[in-house]
Amino acid sequence: MTPWENLRGAAPPALLRGRPLADAEEVLVLTYTCDLSFFEDVCLREAQAVRARTTILYDADELTQGPRRADYLALPVVCKGGGAFHPKLVVIASETDAVVAIGSGNATPSGWHHNAEVWTLLRGAGHTVPQLFHDLAAWLSRLPAAVWVENLGRERLDGVAALLTARPAEQAPGQPVLVTTAARPIIEQLPVPGTPVTSLAVAAPFFDPRAEALRRLVDRFGPAELHLLLTRDVQCDPDALAGVVKRAPAGVVATPKSSRYHHAKIVEWRTADQSWALTGSANCSMAALVRTMATRGNCELGLLTETAPLIDTGAAHEVDLAQPAGLHVREPSERVPSQAALRVLGVRVDAERVEATVLADAELAPAWLMVDGLRLDHQHSDGKLHLYAAVPAADSSLLSGGCATVHVATDMGVEIRDVVVTDVTAALSRIDRPSPLEHTSLPLVIADQAHLAALVEALAHLASVRPDRIATPPGSNRRRQVEGRITAAVGPALLRFALGVEGRSRPTPTDEEIFDDPDEDNGASRRPGQGERRTTEGGSPDRAAPVATVLDALTPGQRTRLRREIEGLVGASEGWSLPAKLAVSRLVLTLVAGGLWLDPADWSDLLYWVVLQLWMTDQEESLDDEHAALATIGLVALRSGLDRRTEPDSELVEQFEELRQAYVEWADWLAAAPVETVRRYAAGLGGHTFGVLFGQTNFVAELSWILGRTALHDAVDRLTGAQLDSGSIVRVTGGRTTRQAVIAALDALRDFPDVQVASEGEPAVHGWWNGRRLLLVTRTGATWRAETWSNLMTGIAAYSRGTPLRPPDRRWTASGPDDAFGSQTTSP
Repeated sequence: MTPWENLRGAAPPALLRGRPLADAEEVLVLTYTCDLSFFEDVCLREAQAVRARTTILYDADELTQGPRRADYLALPVVCKGGGAFHPKLVVIASETDAVVAIGSGNATPSGWHHNAEVWTLLRGAGHTVPQLFHDLAAWLSRLPAAVWVENLGRERLDGVAALLTARPAEQAPGQPVLVTTAARPIIEQLPVPGTPVTSLAVAAPFFDPRAEALRRLVDRFGPAELHLLLTRDVQCDPDALAGVVKRAPAGVVATPKSSRYHHAKIVEWRTADQSWALTGSANCSMAALVRTMATRGNCELGLLTETAPLIDTGAAHEVDLAQPAGLHVREPSERVPSQAALRVLGVRVDAERVEATVLADAELAPAWLMVDGLRLDHQHSDGKLHLYAAVPAADSSLLSGGCATVHVATDMGVEIRDVVVTDVTAALSRIDRPSPLEHTSLPLVIADQAHLAALVEALAHLASVRPDRIATPPGSNRRRQVEGRITAAVGPALLRFALGVEGRSRPTPTDEEIFDDPDEDNGASRRPGQGERRTTEGGSPDRAAPVATVLDALTPGQRTRLRREIEGLVGASEGWSLPAKLAVSRLVLTLVAGGLWLDPADWSDLLYWVVLQLWMTDQEESLDDEHAALATIGLVALRSGLDRRTEPDSELVEQFEELRQAYVEWADWLAAAPVETVRRYAAGLGGHTFGVLFGQTNFVAELSWILGRTALHDAVDRLTGAQLDSGSIVRVTGGRTTRQAVIAALDALRDFPDVQVASEGEPAVHGWWNGRRLLLVTRTGATWRAETWSNLMTGIAAYSRGTPLRPPDRRWTASGPDDAFGSQTTSP
């Protein structure tokens, strides 16, 4: 016996997270109320992690939250008979395995988490499947005849049905039986025992206004006892219920002790030695139990099972229907079909065509639609369904993949807002090798060795996507094609990571973020207005902190192993294509920012190779913004590493100068990187390594400063009291004498032969040193005394500390420092 208060409502999330099929072809969800944002967080990422195409069908009047993504099929449904589209179903299927869950919860945080619900799970993993799978397949195939749904919906329903019937049915006794409202009322499908019914128990959150469905159940079974379990916020007429309860010899009305909203629908009846239960989507209403879809009934889906009792009245308080104040009863009402004369069921986009399907009577069908500036003309009609289509320009925003909803206008000036957009190519493609980012956040991927290995494998597979081998037909959107190929290879999550576009979509949420609205199914739900979202999209939290936290928790051995793996990844990626290089570069920057390498000497070397590889990688015009943005951030971060080293590395300084000079030639290309793209990549990189305010850096100004500098600028910066003026003369102060100060600076700058050093104090001294010859020019009154020493094979460091110089090899009077240096360099 299952106590009522212990019924769990999170069956679909638990099922999906368990990934019962490692390689699924289809995930199908049917629901009444629908929160697509929630669905994406809970279902879509798990489905894509096992390579499944994902389809959700929902009642067209019951979308409470729109989508953020367009890479799955979200299809509104309208019942032709005027009833509600009310089934609750989850199917995960391949040709060799399938899981079916039929229950009472809608695809909302309430229905899949907060409420008490009942779900029944069936598995078909062998050579045969339960007969119910074939019955369900037949129902799915016939469903389009009873509802208005786009052709894509028909195709997906047929595809799932084919998988469910790919293996023969097992004819075994005691299997659950599928019941629907397709042809017969559900109440007529409930078997009447040959012996007296001792008890009838009904639990439902909705009853029809006159309790007529409950009355018919009592009349059908004639129970000795009637038990009603009413949740808080139940929708019913207490007086009508009381009248039906009196029809049974004994009656008990109770409510659960738990304050949880109980949305489960159960009808169970018992004899002395047997019991049956109806579970699923059907409330105790005429539309659910007594009518069919053709006679204004709902589209319902349920299971009839011979089972131990599900309802335990011992965990409930008795209720007096004459004084039901504690129930917070809501007034019952019959569902009124929507009066919408015209609906746009969806906008579907592929590489060469944009289509929209309108549901309307023939005389109300528009001649054309306007979708985001693109006119779609009428193509053909199928009853009340009318198809409109157009070929978009290559630069159309509809092809950019950035919008999940769009506003549609008709030729009569009617505007339909927030129509769901689907990228058909992405929705119907199966991912070759999904990365673990599809279902796990980056910090948790880093913390788990298996996840990290899977991420490295996905990155290596991403390297197989070579943009130079992707042909783009004339008029096609190049960016869309490249992104589509990446998504098909490794999934949308790794694509978003590589392109730094998580800011456009929510990061992988926690359970607290996902299941954050307990009232959506209790009459309090609403669809947000234009521009509203469950979370804000700008100002997302800095993600370096979680990565840093994970890295801080690693043992020394784990840190060493992770460093070795990432360094190996950088080495292995040398010949990889640009999409993979973008992902690897961002991963390295994130781990450096998180503190995986504590010594700047270690991470600056690694960043040098990352930035060098970005320079060496072939360009792809459609990814130029991301390429230039990451190179910009890499140069700024690398420069930071050079500055933070306690001891300068002359070899790395020289390599950086060569790299800087290479990028100087592409300064315009770097400068063209959109500021917003740079900001996206920089978000989350602030912290101990690069500085807390690194994400707020003015990268344009910083890059200009870096490209305008030379290695000499860096060397001068390391000298106390020295600066390089606009004429490339090093000005120095300090020292016991101006002469010693100049000699000391020349010695420190010995890697820059014949750089001019001048003192700021008097007497003014200018000097040049090329490793063998020293030239000093000193002001003496109105003239300049020039002196030169040749063959100083041991250097000049000792002379900066006070050791006297030997007599000069040559001394002469010059008109000025430049005259002295010029005459000295031209003399034989």
